[in-house]
Amino acid sequence: MTEIIAEISGNHGGSLENALRLIKAAEDAGADAVKFQCFDPHLLAMKRIGVEWEGKKRSYNELYKLYCATVTPRSWFAKLIERAQTLKLPWFSSVFDIKDVAFLETLDCPRYKISAYEMLDGDLIAAVVLTRKPIIMSVRPQPGLTILQASDYNGNITPLGVSDHSKEGLPYHNCPMVERHICLPDVDTPDRSFSSTPEEFAAYVRAIRNAENMSPMHLSGNQTEPVV
Repeated sequence: MTEIIAEISGNHGGSLENALRLIKAAEDAGADAVKFQCFDPHLLAMKRIGVEWEGKKRSYNELYKLYCATVTPRSWFAKLIERAQTLKLPWFSSVFDIKDVAFLETLDCPRYKISAYEMLDGDLIAAVVLTRKPIIMSVRPQPGLTILQASDYNGNITPLGVSDHSKEGLPYHNCPMVERHICLPDVDTPDRSFSSTPEEFAAYVRAIRNAENMSPMHLSGNQTEPVV
């Protein structure tokens, strides 16, 4: 069965209360786990100067402003984890710097995600490998879609699934993991355009589960074929 991950990202809009609401919304919508993002806005902006976002190469100032608007403060993590555990919803986090890994190790993060932008960051990958925790690696073959690969600390890599950043939300199925951003309908954020409201996320989950329960010969032409 596909593991459906609700990506919290910066869709909390800078509010801890909203972040807690998103975790509950993810649980209500049928997500199997939630994922957070752990980064320092300054370090991440410095690291990514010149990356292309929304068709334009971005400066430090542009990136720093974006990351300040979407950061999940370290001071929130204990409360976010507590809420997820209370709801019996597994959690994990993306990391972007070795300092992120060190911090999350103090909270016993169970697995780590490395984004496509950091897929060649040897220091970051080495830091995660040293934790001996499962690693989810991203590669980005086309806009709106990220392929996920799983790796263990011995470097064994297997296809895992997709991170769906499409605007419409495509219910991928028949792959081990699908990741989709969840957002609140009353909170406008930079990630809103490729995120699903709780109602949309619940429909997304139902579409995947319905596809899993149907035999291949009964799948309609409107459903997306598995990509991995």
